[in-house]
Amino acid sequence: MSSARRDEVMSRGRHSRWCFVICATLAISTLFGRASSSAAAGEYDNGSGVHIPLATGSNARVTPVAKGPFFDITKFGAISNGPALANQAAINNAIATAARAGGTVVIPAGVFKTYTVHLASNVGLHFASKKSILRAAVPGTGAGEDGGFYDAPEPNPYVGLQDEGHSHWANSLIVGDHVKHIMISGPGLIDGSYIGPRGKTINVLTSSDAAEVPVRTAAGKPGGANKAIALKNAEDVVFRDFRIKYGGHFGILGTGVRNWTIDGILVDSNRDGVDIDASQNVTVRNSTFNTVNDDALVIKASFALGKYVPTRNVLIENCTVSGYDTGSVLDGTYSAHQFGPDDGPTGRIKLGTESTTGFDTVTVRHVTFDRSRGLALESVDGAALKNVVFTDATMTHVTSAPIFIVLGDRGRNPVTGNSADESLLPASTVRLDDRAWVLPNIPAYGTYPAVRYIPSYNRDQTVSIGGGSNIVVVNQAAPTQLNPVSVRPGDPRYANAVGAPFATLENVAISHVKISDSDPRYPIIIAGLVNHPVRNVSINNVSVEFRGGLKMQDAVEQRQINKPQHYTAYQAEPATDSVIWMANGSSADHNEALLPRISWDPKANGGTGAWVDDPYNVPEAPREYPEPSMFGILPAYGLYARHVQGLKMRNVKLSYGVEDERPPVVLDDVHDSSFIAFAAMAKSGTPEFVMVANTRKREAESEFIPDLAYHMTTVSNVFTPPGITKQAVTILRPAPGTPPDRFYSYPTVPSATHSYAYAIPNASYPLPLTIHPGLNP
Repeated sequence: MSSARRDEVMSRGRHSRWCFVICATLAISTLFGRASSSAAAGEYDNGSGVHIPLATGSNARVTPVAKGPFFDITKFGAISNGPALANQAAINNAIATAARAGGTVVIPAGVFKTYTVHLASNVGLHFASKKSILRAAVPGTGAGEDGGFYDAPEPNPYVGLQDEGHSHWANSLIVGDHVKHIMISGPGLIDGSYIGPRGKTINVLTSSDAAEVPVRTAAGKPGGANKAIALKNAEDVVFRDFRIKYGGHFGILGTGVRNWTIDGILVDSNRDGVDIDASQNVTVRNSTFNTVNDDALVIKASFALGKYVPTRNVLIENCTVSGYDTGSVLDGTYSAHQFGPDDGPTGRIKLGTESTTGFDTVTVRHVTFDRSRGLALESVDGAALKNVVFTDATMTHVTSAPIFIVLGDRGRNPVTGNSADESLLPASTVRLDDRAWVLPNIPAYGTYPAVRYIPSYNRDQTVSIGGGSNIVVVNQAAPTQLNPVSVRPGDPRYANAVGAPFATLENVAISHVKISDSDPRYPIIIAGLVNHPVRNVSINNVSVEFRGGLKMQDAVEQRQINKPQHYTAYQAEPATDSVIWMANGSSADHNEALLPRISWDPKANGGTGAWVDDPYNVPEAPREYPEPSMFGILPAYGLYARHVQGLKMRNVKLSYGVEDERPPVVLDDVHDSSFIAFAAMAKSGTPEFVMVANTRKREAESEFIPDLAYHMTTVSNVFTPPGITKQAVTILRPAPGTPPDRFYSYPTVPSATHSYAYAIPNASYPLPLTIHPGLNP
């Protein structure tokens, strides 16, 4: 789209009206010098009596510098542009020598190819200049390869309880296991790639994971590496000033790290920038993270260490996250040719999705989001996520929801099985689904009894929508499976033993954030579960400008339309991506939430029945991978809040560039909340607030079990001052995809006998240009 055309499209909000609502000390001193501590952090008062502690992080106000004695790797035999195996031996020998005396290993100017380098306690690794480069060697012994392999993924009995990349650390370029008092410093570069003879980038550190071992006690095979730096059970760590290019699946992965300072680094990578997992007392500041294909700064809480270690006291400040072409931020060109995965560039700050062990006290301040997704807070694995402060930030060119707060029930937690089988996927056991979460009944693994049980659904029925979409949903005739070894083998609610209660998410304060050019499909989303609300979220002094341009019919139809994009990213070969233009129906994201929001009315069409629009009837999707796209296109353009208690919004402004037919705010099962000094642009005749009551709800996880009684959810005690327009909506039918039963006998999904077709087929549908400005549909 030309700039003139875009300006025309983005200026069509003149027929809308505004609604204004106004009313009443780092333990590393022996090696690197002493670091001073910050003052007490204090608390954040969200204005409603909830006091949220502010993170202090590592307490290092002054980042230490490298300290001698110094050990130059060339004195141990390393050669710039020399053989990788010899360089690996030289660097590891230098580190071992420095460990005996305490000191710093120096990488001078030059390009030093190597395989896995092992950090040691009381040793620093220092890049002497910007021309100091540690490069990932090509694994293998064939022609054109560098003659060796990276360390094999080590055995981890708790594989399967987190994504494979989080279960192993050894298969990395630089690895530190049970190390203390270490620092990586200096202005040099860690490069997981090289420029090939055609002048294009060739990745060495892979962005994917090795295949997981079939038995918990087994190790992987030596081969490639997928992390630039990996730390496990480390303490007193400083990373400063260096740069990473093409760092693999994880530029930096730190699991079980205590007292960690990251200051002034730049990560320009093909997937995650930095993952902070099961770690405490961490500061990340003055740094830049560019990751078009995945998250930039990720705070996680996995079970990779085989114990419940929460991530706690993390401070992120004065950083930038973005989603430009890989390598282009490092070189200062900020190329934007690659669109990125699914809905667009990722490059965001996220808490989750690994959320088994919990999060407590995270402060993010003075951060810029650019060409990326927004802030994501996701607790889906049975743990608590609490005490998060996000303040003084700007976001521009947002490719998904600017704020996404979700409580789910994937429930990835250990549970002890009924046998000593150490297979990753045991046979007949206490879970039908996700059997990798079942641990052997052996004392060495610990004991994790079932806390509760959930059903197993047969999601194998394909629903075809006339005019262009296919969705895989729960089988309407046989929705559930029975587990013959369950504690109640005849009850479908007991198919899967779960080793944790429902997750919780509470005490979140967001303030002083300016957001512009935000994706029109995804509003601010705050979503809990039935009877398990998100609690105590405050949003103060926040403005969000969406691109707008959607119709309520888009929220009804949930069209899946993908368009190819041909592009050449920075220093890369030409490529083609599939751009998702409406609802995201990619890969595993096919589910009931992507069905058209319609309900069968037996009295319509002269008594023969017909489908009628039901845009506010949004399925729950408690076990879906948490992304803003999981709920499809929502019926609000600005804020969609469901199953929330204690939402406080003050001095919030919602607007759009092109008129949007959807209301600014939809509240569903929201209680004890208020909107003060609230302003929202709305199309003439459209209510500012829609309040949803639902007569057809079931407890979370039981939505699709036939013959369970329904109950009603409502909106109550929500302060909306006089002068705004409200609409009450009552949902009388189950969510799309719910199997019919004796409590509701009519269909909830289209079929051959109850067909549904788009009035305009996908092939002819005029795509909203505001969804992906600049791309030609």
